[in-house]
Amino acid sequence: MWICVAIALGTMLLIPVAGIPWPRFPAFLPAFQTAAMVAYFITAYLIFGHYRATGSVDLLYLSSGCLYTGGILVAQFLAMPGMFLPQGRLIGGDQTAIWLWVFWHAGPTMGMLFYAVGEWRRPGLVVTDSERMARRFGVVLVLALAASIAAVTVFHHLLPVLEMNGDFSHTTTTEVAPALQLMTAATLVLLWRVTRFRTVLQVWLGVALIALLFDNVITMAGGSRFSVGWYAGRFNALVAATVLLLIYLREINHVYLKTVEDARLLAASNALLEVKVDQARLDDLTGLPGRALFLELAETLRARSMLNGQAVAVLFIDLDGFKWVNDNMGHERGDVVLVEVAEALRTVLRDIDVAGRVGGDEFVVCLVAPAAVIKATATAVAGRIVNRVAAIGDGIGCSVGVTLCDADSLEWDSALRQADEAMYRAKRHGKSRFAVYDHPSFDEAALF
Repeated sequence: MWICVAIALGTMLLIPVAGIPWPRFPAFLPAFQTAAMVAYFITAYLIFGHYRATGSVDLLYLSSGCLYTGGILVAQFLAMPGMFLPQGRLIGGDQTAIWLWVFWHAGPTMGMLFYAVGEWRRPGLVVTDSERMARRFGVVLVLALAASIAAVTVFHHLLPVLEMNGDFSHTTTTEVAPALQLMTAATLVLLWRVTRFRTVLQVWLGVALIALLFDNVITMAGGSRFSVGWYAGRFNALVAATVLLLIYLREINHVYLKTVEDARLLAASNALLEVKVDQARLDDLTGLPGRALFLELAETLRARSMLNGQAVAVLFIDLDGFKWVNDNMGHERGDVVLVEVAEALRTVLRDIDVAGRVGGDEFVVCLVAPAAVIKATATAVAGRIVNRVAAIGDGIGCSVGVTLCDADSLEWDSALRQADEAMYRAKRHGKSRFAVYDHPSFDEAALF
């Protein structure tokens, strides 16, 4: 908040003197352009890494917006007169650089606009095939970047005049700058209406948009290159470019510290678990933990998830058709089925997930994920379990009940009971499917 207030007050105080020319500092423009490019490229990389870890499509919009902006900044660097050649520019014509300025101000705004729309229409959307989705975004991004650069370089002679000898006041009279302002303001309002700035990322997205708004205000007030307003606008633009980078670097440092602490806790937990596992509390047939050991392992997983701010999902699995196999094909085949079900769970689950056998043909699973994606993660796992068990054959299937829990308030007896109720709900609706328990802390339950 204080950053926004400082930007707003600084801009308002400078508007009366924005048109006053300042000395030309030869190193300023290359330094600013390089800093902005590096900031956007690094931010795009960090957000993309966040996307690969979570599969959240909304993050792809932000990453693409930053990457597009970085590419436009590179093209603008090459199009600036006198930057690389004593006279002239490497690409484009007289109007290329100013139009690229318009595009690079639109780039991050468009990324945040699509992010806000995504949060509005399908909040927390997660894809299972993140690489395929990233490739699709990559193709669209390359086409958009190529079209934008071609429009202002190959066809620069067809562009409306926005700048004449360093005077870019035409960006206002031609309504290009007001349209850019309107889009930025609309994005800020939509982002606030949709997210209410609930997360740290969303707060800093708002700060970046405000910096872009005041960048345009003071730049247009300056009216010409190397004016007070122009220099102040470069400062606001750099704030907009670096704010997400700084917040991600802060988060990386936070994650690093948490990882060190988690490693210590994990080492202690592993030492304790090794002792307990040595006590042979595994199911003799399947090799999975029995009920008591499962609950201890799940409790350890829950404790770690509390440190990471994650939620917990419990899945209760009951086989369909198992009695028929025992009665008609013999108990030996029944035992083989149970072993194959245990192996199916091992192939479906992640290394950190916990599975156990708690009854004759009853299994349980505990997994954790960020609260925003816990339902999507748990239902995806449940669906894979149903499909994998159905592949065993002999009419074997399974019904799965899912319950979603807050890690800090989870009670295992209650969670198992809820998952069991959801499992019976799945059986009543035809078996070989899963159902989610109607938990008040999460979205309304749905049967799949």
